[in-house]
Amino acid sequence: MPKIVFPVSHSPGLRASEGAGRLYNCYAEPMGEGGRAAAVRHRSPGLVNFGTTARTGCRGFIEVGGTLYVAFSGKLEKFTSAGGASTNVGNLNGTKKGFFARNNATTPDKVFVDPDGNIATFTPSAVTNSFDSDLPAVNSVAQLDGYFIFTTGNGQIWATDLNAVTVNPLSFTTDQNSGGLLRGVTWGGRYYAFGNKATGVYVDAGTSPFPLARNEVIPRGIGGPYCVTGHEDNFSKALHIIGDDNAVYRLDGYTPTKVSPPDLDTLIEAVSDKTTLEMCSYISRGHAFIQITCPAWTWVLNLNNGKWHERPSYSLTYSRITQTYYAFGKWLCGDALTGNVQQISSAIHQEIGNPMTCEVWSAPLQDFPQRSRGASAFFDFAVGVGDAEGEDPIATDPEAEISYSVDGGETFSIPRVRKLGRQSLGKTRVRVNQIKAAGAQGYIFKVRMSDPVHFGLMGGELVGGPRAP
Repeated sequence: MPKIVFPVSHSPGLRASEGAGRLYNCYAEPMGEGGRAAAVRHRSPGLVNFGTTARTGCRGFIEVGGTLYVAFSGKLEKFTSAGGASTNVGNLNGTKKGFFARNNATTPDKVFVDPDGNIATFTPSAVTNSFDSDLPAVNSVAQLDGYFIFTTGNGQIWATDLNAVTVNPLSFTTDQNSGGLLRGVTWGGRYYAFGNKATGVYVDAGTSPFPLARNEVIPRGIGGPYCVTGHEDNFSKALHIIGDDNAVYRLDGYTPTKVSPPDLDTLIEAVSDKTTLEMCSYISRGHAFIQITCPAWTWVLNLNNGKWHERPSYSLTYSRITQTYYAFGKWLCGDALTGNVQQISSAIHQEIGNPMTCEVWSAPLQDFPQRSRGASAFFDFAVGVGDAEGEDPIATDPEAEISYSVDGGETFSIPRVRKLGRQSLGKTRVRVNQIKAAGAQGYIFKVRMSDPVHFGLMGGELVGGPRAP
């Protein structure tokens, strides 16, 4: 029986007939030696509510001293570790996503900056929308060894005094290679100044009035201010960027290594406003994920195996997840649809009560130029996955939909619904009969599952053979 090959990485192709399989809201995980297949496809982690607000437009997070501060459009809110309803701290100028930093003072100073030049300091009870007048208009902030480090659009890097919010008017340098700076982050004890054309890497040299010295230039810029991730606390895997050439890179030391496939490069190239691209990071079940989102799509890279999948939310073409942050032992995020703070969790099979539909397209099954004749198809699922205490019937008696295409993925058959078994009462196989004979492009099988239980798809086989041209 010919194998139905399900992908381990998302490869839609420029046209459906050119693809090599698709993964939506699920990722491939190796099964290990002796497994029934090389890999199993598991559902992406879901979302459950952590905290609520009356605000809109999440702009970023920082946790200091057990208090979580969250920027929203025009407001700064705070949460305790218990979540629940937020408490307003004060008015915060601006609407764009921005960047937080804190220094190492006994009572840490805290700063927020967005790319529009809005800047603020704040305490647990008040916001001050101004800064030292010696600091020019800046577009990002980070912290290195107790210094606040700022970037400007004309390529300058500014630093405050140590563990202070005062600025010496001579405490700056100009990165001549950058083509103008978009963002600065700290990683591995170094400061990375990302520009339009190149990236300068700086270390704390202990000099005065400006404390940093450049020790490397990476000949690769970034696409926009939100086109870098991997530096966040508790992620610590590797810096990843969307480069100025519309490809995604992992920084191996100071060497950019391309990790994006041509399909994704094409999508990034088509985004005319690169400020709408956002990268973020999170970890679930030991899998480290890098997410890239724009208003039209979301792609996710699983760093454990270097493979990609798409993550659309219910009724959307992109993910609700924005501005991820680790606090209180949880991966939290903003929500593109509400002003609430959500928690990313593998124990949840939905997104805030909405279905999270897993969809897997097989690679084309054909013996070109021969045409195929199918009779039955068998699918290897994890079965008996119903949850006896879950919502009836979608959790107690879950189902999967199976359809197939004979025209290269342009159209699909009416889905066949198959039960996956109540809790601990799984069937030995899932079967679809009376499969139409394929055209010259063979078969593509599609498996979909929305029910909020465990999803585990391992493989499939087709009973059939060649037929006359």
